[in-house]
Amino acid sequence: MHAYNDSIQDVLAALNVSSGGLTSDEAAERLTFYGENRLLEEQKISLWKLFIQQFNSVLVWLLLFAVLVSLFLGDVLESEVIVFILVVNGVIGFLQEYRAEKALGALKKISGFQARVLRDGHLQKVDTSQLVPGDVILLETGDRVPADGRLIECMNFDTQEAMLTGESAPVEKRTDAVAGDAPLAERFNMVYSGTVVARGRAKAVIVATAMQTELGRIAELLSGDEESHKSPLQQKLNHFSRRLALVVIGAALLIFFLTWLSGEDVLETFKTAISLAVAAIPEGLPAVVALTLARGVQKMVRSNALVRHLPSIETLGSSSVICSDKTGTMTMNRMSVRAVYVPGRETNLLDGKPEGGIDTDIALMMHIGALCNDARLEDDGKVFGDPTEVALLGSALHNIMAQPDLQRHYPRVNEIGFDSDRKMMSTLHDGPEDELVMYSKGAPDVLLERCTAAMLGGEVVELDEKMRHAILERNKAFASNALRVLAFAWKPVLSDDGFTEEGLIFSGLQAMNDPPRPEVVEAVRMCRDAGIKVVMITGDQKLTARAIGRELGITGRAMTGAELEDRADIGTIIEDVSMFARVSPEQKIRIVKAFQEKGHVVAMTGDGVNDAPALKQADIGVAMGRGGTDVAREASTMVLVDDNFASIVKAVEEGRAIFDNLRKFVFFLLSSNISEILIIIVAVVVGLKLPLVAIQILWVNLITDGLPALALGFEPKTRDIMKRPPMEKAAFIVNAPMVIRLAVVSAVITIGSLGLYLSVLFGSGWSWGAPLDGDGSVYIHASTMAFTGLVCFEMVNAFLARSETLSVFRMSMLSNPWMIGAVTISIALQALVLYSPLNDAFRVAALSLQDWGLILLVSSSLVVVDILFKRLLSGRMQK
Repeated sequence: MHAYNDSIQDVLAALNVSSGGLTSDEAAERLTFYGENRLLEEQKISLWKLFIQQFNSVLVWLLLFAVLVSLFLGDVLESEVIVFILVVNGVIGFLQEYRAEKALGALKKISGFQARVLRDGHLQKVDTSQLVPGDVILLETGDRVPADGRLIECMNFDTQEAMLTGESAPVEKRTDAVAGDAPLAERFNMVYSGTVVARGRAKAVIVATAMQTELGRIAELLSGDEESHKSPLQQKLNHFSRRLALVVIGAALLIFFLTWLSGEDVLETFKTAISLAVAAIPEGLPAVVALTLARGVQKMVRSNALVRHLPSIETLGSSSVICSDKTGTMTMNRMSVRAVYVPGRETNLLDGKPEGGIDTDIALMMHIGALCNDARLEDDGKVFGDPTEVALLGSALHNIMAQPDLQRHYPRVNEIGFDSDRKMMSTLHDGPEDELVMYSKGAPDVLLERCTAAMLGGEVVELDEKMRHAILERNKAFASNALRVLAFAWKPVLSDDGFTEEGLIFSGLQAMNDPPRPEVVEAVRMCRDAGIKVVMITGDQKLTARAIGRELGITGRAMTGAELEDRADIGTIIEDVSMFARVSPEQKIRIVKAFQEKGHVVAMTGDGVNDAPALKQADIGVAMGRGGTDVAREASTMVLVDDNFASIVKAVEEGRAIFDNLRKFVFFLLSSNISEILIIIVAVVVGLKLPLVAIQILWVNLITDGLPALALGFEPKTRDIMKRPPMEKAAFIVNAPMVIRLAVVSAVITIGSLGLYLSVLFGSGWSWGAPLDGDGSVYIHASTMAFTGLVCFEMVNAFLARSETLSVFRMSMLSNPWMIGAVTISIALQALVLYSPLNDAFRVAALSLQDWGLILLVSSSLVVVDILFKRLLSGRMQK
């Protein structure tokens, strides 16, 4: 049954109830059948489970494997350090995500109050949970609707349905049946659970409760798909980790067979291979990623964006489509007068003031708009009332005297209130010279019929057909631009008998809408330059969507929810549509899914309950902090504190910078680990004693490499970051150019480190194939040179990793002071190992100035190679 299609009598008959309501026995019987009027709530995720989820990634599993191997080999210190890193990583993620999903809990909070119900022929107050279909309820201004109902009676009755429809203006209600399959926003004879009465009184019969309401239907959409959506960053890290695992296993097997074939002991060969596998895993990567993302969270707070899930930051940077709610996000969420017309003159308003100034005719029209008005100005300067009347009063306050002054000079003595049949309102005022004057406002076509004269140049002239036609044409022009138009008129009243809405003098038209935020036009342009498609979704009419889209610079087709419903497959046209009007929550999900199926990373913004399912479906849901509902915020992964679309674009920029920096420190850490692997493999293949021992490798991976890697997360964003297309969803962290660069850099570091190692051995008189004492001073000196040389290579590489295309001489050293500090601390820590009692634990010896000179000379060769490589890469990209 569609209650909005049926007459009042048919609805009451279908529910087997009269307009006087149910009896208590009937209500109890129906309560047993239908159940309580409560929304079902999901079981909340436990804090312990939330903490455990932080360890659900392939990279963490690799590190746990490294812990087990280290314990097997007796390296307790190494296993303790890795466990510490994993716990820190888990705590960082947990602290950011501890607010578990509570979307249905927030929905439930909307209920839990009392309703006025007719039962047993008497008016009673009943807890909303006890309401059943067939109950007759009474509603008045300020009430929250407790369940979905069909109006039986109403008087000047409006409801605020923005939470369900996205339409900011109150909806005027009536009792007659609505024809056809009308969208929710056009079911003018219905009231819906959770919405608020903005004006008037009404009686309604409940037709749906609990999960059968529109609010319950949205709750089902929220709970219907519990599959967790991994962010693009999580997918890329897992893909990277799986490939890394294959490389680690392959390298370990290779070294095992090579060492075994050379005649080494099988157990020692196994230990060597396992040590190599552990060395290949970048132990510091999870912590570096988590800390970089956590820092991104703090930076985004300064951009008015609160992130509830760490990887969401990078997801926004990968976004190729942003589906945005119009009202309040792209627009100001308040009605404003945009243009005015008086006979003989039309002008737009800039910053609230007419272009070309105010003449007597415009001043009179604004005077009427301020006095024939029920909005009120409070002492703190805030204006309260109907959005349209607030706009009219605001326009007057900007241009003529304040409302209290007007009311003092022109006190209201009588009024004819607005109603939907007359479509106008009139007030009677006592003028400064004790004369009575009547002011009227209303729909232009209706008001014009009641006018016989008009104001022109400060004089009253006859309203002829030519002038009447010009006024109506101007009204059509305003309406075609999705502006809401009101007409204004006045007349002197000689006595109370003359207070009739006839013989009026036409004053002018004021056209208004919810204007775009000034900064959003630039934000949309930035998105276009960055290859991001902006899609506007609104509960308003299609005409309004087109007009606002045109002002914002959004191009493409506009489509309504009804047109969307007629298409079984919207994937064929989704790329061409940029504006959607009058869409339902299910249709919003369809829109998001259609873009996702085309390979897009979709960000979705919204503030109402109706937006929550789509927010949850999107790759990243962005809710509004000021004007948003709890439901939308709890279904989202990010909250905009200022409800501003421009803040989303800033967040996209930050997300892109984070992914750029992620690639930089992944390159840096991998180049170190690959170099360590190659040093060991080459040494084994050519029959050398291993130049590095396990604790030295762990030191490089965690300490000397860890700080510069973190500093790379502080790299400032590049100037062209919003001039390039978004990263493809299937793009890998390690792409082909990075693989080539890794091979080149790792080869240079390997050759240089082994060269330093051999220089000491040959310098001491050692010959190839001769036995080498692992505790002897020659080996320890040679190993120290290789170890320190590797550290210095990595410090040089840290500066080179700051850009994938620019040489170190084209980057400002001071643009990232964190890097200078990190490298300084790393070198100081390396010196501490060399020149303190720690050298015994690390099996190293103190180095001379001559040794340091040789190390610095060899490690600087990486700069020359990096310049040549980037120059060659730049040349190929230009071709």
